[in-house]
Amino acid sequence: MLNHFNMSHHLPQLMAYETAAVATQASYSRPLSHNELSYFLPSRAYGLNDMFVRIIVRAPPHLMSPLRFRVAWAIMRLRHTLLACQVQMEPGCYDEARFKYTPPSSPRRAAEEAEDTLHIVDDKTGPELMDAFLDPTTPRRLSSQRISGLDVAKHGPVSPGLEEYHILIMTIHAINDGVALHRHCDMILQLLCGSATPGGPPRTDAELLRLLELEWTMRCGAPREDAIIVPATEDRLPSPRSKFQLSAWTIDHQNVKKRAIGGHALPRIKSQVCKQTIELKFWDPEETAAIRAACKARGLTLTNATFALINFAWISTAQNHPELNSSKELPMMIYTAVSLRRHLAQPSSPLSSYMSLALGYCNIVLPSFIPATCNPGAMFWSRARSAQSQMSAFSRSPLLLGRCRLMGGERALRAKAFAKQDDEADGTLPQTGPQPAQPTPVVGTPSVALLGITCLGDLGDVYRPERYPSAQFVDAFSHVRNAKGALLMSTQMLNGKFSMTLGYDAAAFPLGVVDEFWAHYVGGVREFILDSSSVFSSKL
Repeated sequence: MLNHFNMSHHLPQLMAYETAAVATQASYSRPLSHNELSYFLPSRAYGLNDMFVRIIVRAPPHLMSPLRFRVAWAIMRLRHTLLACQVQMEPGCYDEARFKYTPPSSPRRAAEEAEDTLHIVDDKTGPELMDAFLDPTTPRRLSSQRISGLDVAKHGPVSPGLEEYHILIMTIHAINDGVALHRHCDMILQLLCGSATPGGPPRTDAELLRLLELEWTMRCGAPREDAIIVPATEDRLPSPRSKFQLSAWTIDHQNVKKRAIGGHALPRIKSQVCKQTIELKFWDPEETAAIRAACKARGLTLTNATFALINFAWISTAQNHPELNSSKELPMMIYTAVSLRRHLAQPSSPLSSYMSLALGYCNIVLPSFIPATCNPGAMFWSRARSAQSQMSAFSRSPLLLGRCRLMGGERALRAKAFAKQDDEADGTLPQTGPQPAQPTPVVGTPSVALLGITCLGDLGDVYRPERYPSAQFVDAFSHVRNAKGALLMSTQMLNGKFSMTLGYDAAAFPLGVVDEFWAHYVGGVREFILDSSSVFSSKL
């Protein structure tokens, strides 16, 4: 059971730092962008793509008190107003969906509102909270009225003066992406365990409360000229300057789609149940250093090698399972996200938030066979270079932003079409009558992705433990709430360790096939990277 903390016990502390409340607060709103809408609409039923980060930290219990969590969370909601927004949309009016934000009328009210979306538990573990969040058969934790939340699981003492805490930050995907959510976690730790002055002791409760008052005064106590709700990424990217440029974007986008050829997929089976499963593999710092060195020596990154690992894992799995009918004539395709943050203009106001959904999408296409005359090790690195070349060509193209704008529009159109079907099926919208017969589809080149992968990179650039030295930062893990039958991979680097994750619905795949694919994927690290690094070094 989730235990609520009663903020009224700490009203004297809050009132001591209370500024004059604003009698009436105006509400602010803005429409969802195409990309935001494409994530919001399918999330309504059972939370598809709701995302979370779980961090594990060990700290003195007086720094992790319920009051401090409420105040820190209230500060985060003031700094990043999307966390405190609701999504308003009348049935069927998909293009009119809007984020709505009503600033809290006082610092005390900010803390009270934060309390409504924050839970501290001592009867559940962090993994149990994580499993409940991920399982699409369990009630959804988030909603249109509550698009973010914070859970804290207390795990008890681990050494004199230190207790372990598992902290989960949750948001709908429409307002965030993976790296930004990890930044939120780092900021929470800085607020809880960091110092008000460089090199000083951790903030006292009084200092944290004064910071809440200061944040409220700056952001809510007086009219502001900057955007209260951070603008959508699309609104901060260049628009086409002419019809000619829009036509060029459109032609380029169509050409990109034509190159997205993929004819391979893990077979699904029908199941009435869902069994969300997470496979996780860590490589220790010594092994991680060797993996990175092997890639760097070839002018490649771990991300490049990851695509080759998936490629070889699928080829090996398909060879062992003729019943999969894997085609050697068609290539395999993997889809991944591309961050657009470096293209966003720097905010003009110090009160602006870095929080937004800033993603484009790229497909990596690789052959589905290994020529018999080729050395597998050499071919592995050739596939990694191919992935590198494709990713570089996509992300560095001068037409990248145009592609992402058009892709966002297409994603929104698909999401609205499926939303209309869902809303008619569940009675939210009246049936529009028999659907017209669909034309027989023209059989063309397939564009099927084997799976999707999120490569978060080195999170050591995000987490700054030196800013909260009184705490021990242990680990961080992120994932999303998938649909039944989903298959999603991710990689990250943290604390000098490379980790690989596979999340999938075990009830939706033939017994053992995904396990075998995962074993080939993990085993490929040693076979093609670690075991080859010493051989490669001896040839230099």
